[in-house]
Amino acid sequence: MTGVENRKGIGSRLLGVVGVILEERPLLFFGVCGVILIIVGFALGIRVVDYLAENEILLTGTSLLAALLLGVGVFSIFTGIILRTLLKRGGD
Repeated sequence: MTGVENRKGIGSRLLGVVGVILEERPLLFFGVCGVILIIVGFALGIRVVDYLAENEILLTGTSLLAALLLGVGVFSIFTGIILRTLLKRGGD
């Protein structure tokens, strides 16, 4: 053994921590990710509306990205809720 197999980098340790959080508290994981995506989506949406009001030009790409981020954020939160419910029912 050369020691390469024994070494664990920060990436594998970080993935291990994320895996434990994902399995133990899915609502926390998906909820935080979803809220971040929703905040970024709202920020982009405000930028689109502001630019449209000032210049009367619709930023199509940015508006589509904002809608996508909002949708994925809401989907992520609902995924966390469903996984939390399944986790609680499996523990009974």
